[in-house]
Amino acid sequence: MENIFGVWKGEYFEKELLIKFSSDNTCLLSIIDNNYNSIDTLNGNFMMDISKIPILLSIRNIPQLNHPLHTIVEFVGIDSIKLGKFAPRWRVRPISFKQNESFILKRVSQTE
Repeated sequence: MENIFGVWKGEYFEKELLIKFSSDNTCLLSIIDNNYNSIDTLNGNFMMDISKIPILLSIRNIPQLNHPLHTIVEFVGIDSIKLGKFAPRWRVRPISFKQNESFILKRVSQTE
């Protein structure tokens, strides 16, 4: 199984995205908007279903939102992942990667 644990960084719709996946299945999302000098932080519990292709990723129990976030993930290499656009309901999550609706995150650091 590919290792998702660690800190990942990339661009998400002209914003900087930082996601930390911890081994206790918690995660922290930071969305940095340099145009407005703002940082939005979300935290929750993540779940990956590696039995599916593409791999399903859900983030639930997010106190800052009244809905979960669902997407798909593909390991591009040891230190790169591709994510699809986030959706508020699993039925509308992407089922394939579209050019203008997916993005790459690079591993910044690895945790246990």
